[in-house]
Amino acid sequence: MRTLIKIIEGLSTGGAFISALGMLFIVALVVVEIVLRAVFNASTLVASEYGGYALVSLILLGLAYTMKEEGLIRINLLTMHFSEGGKRVADIVSGLIGAGITAFALKFAIEMVFETWELEMTADTIAETPLWIPQLSVPLGLLMLLLQLLAFTAGRAIDDK
Repeated sequence: MRTLIKIIEGLSTGGAFISALGMLFIVALVVVEIVLRAVFNASTLVASEYGGYALVSLILLGLAYTMKEEGLIRINLLTMHFSEGGKRVADIVSGLIGAGITAFALKFAIEMVFETWELEMTADTIAETPLWIPQLSVPLGLLMLLLQLLAFTAGRAIDDK
């Protein structure tokens, strides 16, 4: 079980690395757009569109890593009064609830991408980007978050403390 948890945590770290690359892509896109406009009085015509796609991707692909590093907001108003065992039970219950909600969202995200692909929908922009491509980051990010929530829950369940 611990090996599986380590693999999932590795995937979460990989998602964070891809998120960082997405941020670099946005910065490079903005710099190119600024230079083109200032020096050549031209534009990429896709900077806003692709910057938006990258922003959604970097947020969703970074969620699992944020969960792994305990960077998500936790409200400890009740649990700060619990014993260590009580905190563990609360973590397990909240992890399972979070996993259930994430699985529900994942189901609909997969359906969204499939329908977009099936209908051959494209962006109403000059690039006419097939929308299923940028939408893939939604189910991928949710899947990684779901796995990380399950790893968190399993880790708390087998915790020897």
